[in-house]
Amino acid sequence: MKYLIAGWVLAGLLFSTGLNGYAESSGTETATKQITDAGNKLCPISGEPVSGASFVEYQGKRYGLCCPMCRALFLKDPEKYLAQMEVKEKASASAEVSAEASASEEMEKDMEQGSL
Repeated sequence: MKYLIAGWVLAGLLFSTGLNGYAESSGTETATKQITDAGNKLCPISGEPVSGASFVEYQGKRYGLCCPMCRALFLKDPEKYLAQMEVKEKASASAEVSAEASASEEMEKDMEQGSL
């Protein structure tokens, strides 16, 4: 009976040591595979606003998509869609700046005329 108890204790120690080693190696693998958010506001495929629920990972970055269906298309030719996305986001940013400038100019005119 003593040998049986000693065997169980020894097996428990070996098993727990093995799990600790596994946990440590898993932690380092996870740390090296960090994925950062690309921060895109428009879907690389459709140019529509991202949904916040659909994503695709590519070269360590997570890109937002408008819907789950765009994932397969993106993965067929990611470089093509990333280039398109950059163009669309630049155009969108320019349009926003233009709209803000127009609103600001309109407000200034109203102030000069005494409407505000």
